[in-house]
Formats: sequence, structure tokens, C-alpha cells
Amino acid sequence: MAANMQPRDTPIGSAHLGRPSLMARYASLPDVRDAIDTLEAQGIDGEHLTIVGPTELPGSTDRRRTDSRFLSHTLLFLTVGVLGGALAGAIIGAALIGLVLLIWSGIEASGWVFLLLTVWFGVGGAVLGGFFAISRVVGFSESWQLTFEDEPEGPIWLAVFEDLDDPDALKSRTHALEVVRDPDPVEPG
Repeated sequence: MAANMQPRDTPIGSAHLGRPSLMARYASLPDVRDAIDTLEAQGIDGEHLTIVGPTELPGSTDRRRTDSRFLSHTLLFLTVGVLGGALAGAIIGAALIGLVLLIWSGIEASGWVFLLLTVWFGVGGAVLGGFFAISRVVGFSESWQLTFEDEPEGPIWLAVFEDLDDPDALKSRTHALEVVRDPDPVEPG
């Protein structure tokens, strides 16, 4: 790729200046979101990832439309996390309470006590499951929320400001259309 065609601008307010270790081009903003999630899951700090582009970057979409996209992306994971956590919590709670009743057989406890404590563990599990689900599905990069905006004109690039163990594998792992090593420095938009 010619140096004059490389993206140079970072989103407004970005803390990223200078030369990234590499940049990867993607077909769409959801592809960039998946790449950010993949890189963060492999140990790359989200603070070392940002969207860059030679044209106007995403960021001017109607807030309701962006929020709707965010909710549709996270709601399924949150629902599964809450329900799974509630089920796991209730099972653990019932097992613990059943064990306590077996060990200390002299305890006079009705079925209501058993049920209430099981529900209490289930509610705790639902809260923890919700936190776990959100922590797994929401990215920490400053550009992650921009991936819910309307598609910009021109190519969409992700700059990586951290050295990767195997930069050649980035293209196959994140389905990048192109990877540029030693790109030009980036500037604020």
C-alpha cells in the first residue's frame, strides 16, 4: 500500500499519537469490533488499539440508533449470563443448604427457609453472572464504542500500538483484509 494512502487520523479525543506497530484494514465496523474483542482476548490491552482513517471517522450517528445497536449486541449475552448465573447460584445454594441440613440434623428448618436461601443464592448468582457476561462482551478499547456507529466512507483501519508475537497471524485471526507493518505516524482527527 502506498504511504500516502495510509490512514492518519485518530478519533477526536484519542490518546494515541505516534507510530503504531502495525495497522489492519477491515471491511466493516462489526469486523473491527470482532478484531478488538479477539485481540483483547489474546492479551492485547484495549488501550493499545484505536480506529484510524484517511476520511471522516465514525462518531456522528444518532445516539438512539447507536444505543439500539449496542443493546442488540449485548442483550443476548447479558440474558444468558444472568440466567446462567441464577441457575448456578441456586444449585450451589441448594447443595450448601442441603449439606448443612444433613450435617446438623437437629436444625429445625422448614421448606420455606430452604427455598428462601436457595433463591438468595440464585439472586447473587444472577448478579455475578450479569457482571461476568458484560465483562466478556464489552471491549475496553477507546474505539470499541465507535464500532456501533454508521459505516464511514472509505477503508476502516485498526491501529495496534503494542508489539505482537506473530504479526502475520493477525490477518487470519481477525480476518483483516490487509495488514501494514511500520505504518506512518497517526495524528488526532
